[in-house]
Amino acid sequence: MAKRKSRKKVPVFGIFMLIYIIAGVLVSIHLWNKLEKYLIDLEASLPKYGMDEVMAAISENRVDDIIREDTLVTVAKYEGLNEYRGLLKQKLASGEVTMQESKQATKEVPRYTVFAGGQPVMDVSLKVTGKNDHDLDLWGYDKFYADDYSISDTVYEITVPDGSVVTVNGHTLDDSDIALDADGNRKIAEIKDLKVIEQYLDHIPSYITYAVKGFIVEPVFSVKSRDGEDMPLTQDGTSYSADLPYYASAADEVKEIVPTIMEAYGLHFIGKNTGGVYQYLLPDSQYKEDVKSVVTYFYPTERITTYEFGNETCDDFVTYSEDCVSCHIYFDLIVRFNSAAYKTKNEGSDATWIFLKRDGTWYLSQVLRQKSIEYDGD
Repeated sequence: MAKRKSRKKVPVFGIFMLIYIIAGVLVSIHLWNKLEKYLIDLEASLPKYGMDEVMAAISENRVDDIIREDTLVTVAKYEGLNEYRGLLKQKLASGEVTMQESKQATKEVPRYTVFAGGQPVMDVSLKVTGKNDHDLDLWGYDKFYADDYSISDTVYEITVPDGSVVTVNGHTLDDSDIALDADGNRKIAEIKDLKVIEQYLDHIPSYITYAVKGFIVEPVFSVKSRDGEDMPLTQDGTSYSADLPYYASAADEVKEIVPTIMEAYGLHFIGKNTGGVYQYLLPDSQYKEDVKSVVTYFYPTERITTYEFGNETCDDFVTYSEDCVSCHIYFDLIVRFNSAAYKTKNEGSDATWIFLKRDGTWYLSQVLRQKSIEYDGD
């Protein structure tokens, strides 16, 4: 009788071990994948990666896309987005662009400084813009700060007649921009020589000095008169100034009557037509009373044989308004007594005459013993 072959037993333990190992490997792979994904998400959640979009925009010349009215933070009062964009583009093109954590960074508000060619250009603060699959914060740019690296300390002063409208980069200056002197007083200077006729003026014109600073580019100033006319500006370094508006018609009207008044004035003071000048002097004015009270004692008046005017000039017109004008007057008055000739030291010659217009007529209101009008101030 033949023997039956015995069946070989499969080792159950070995099978379970194999299954366990395979399962362990699969679990390990799964856990590793999860860990790897977590590490990737953790790395991506670091604030520095919030600068990726900024750096990409810079490298792709898309600064305008990220630096906008809502993202640019500035303390510059009279400069705007366009000025900053232009300067930042220029700086960012000056060399290799890098970044590093700003000294002003905090855990709550990460902040980085952008450099170009090794020079700081701007700071960028970050904000949380989302969450990843592991509920970790994702960061993106929030605000751009360029002032610390761009704004100049240069002070610009602009001196203009009161009532003028001064603009810088299209922004209008106001009372808060008026300069202060060493004593802390606002630099507003009245034209002092007009104070002698202030009772006849609605107000004494003055010069106002504005002082502004905090610019990233050279500012552009413009001035309009109280009547809305453009006024030319004179520049001397960082100082600008504008003269009073020139009313050509008023100056022309005065220039036309000056020869007549000049002659009446000169003859009055040599006693040849005493009082003839009164009709040209401002009625009821102190100056008219002063002229009436002057006695020249030009002796001997009765022996004057001839007289003549020479070197008559009328120039340096200043128009304070359409009704107030000054000019420099010069004339020689030669007086002859028989054969002797004398050049008088006439009261009105080589002086500033101030005219006022009343009821359509121009009157001489004051004569000043200097060639030009002055104003109080530095």
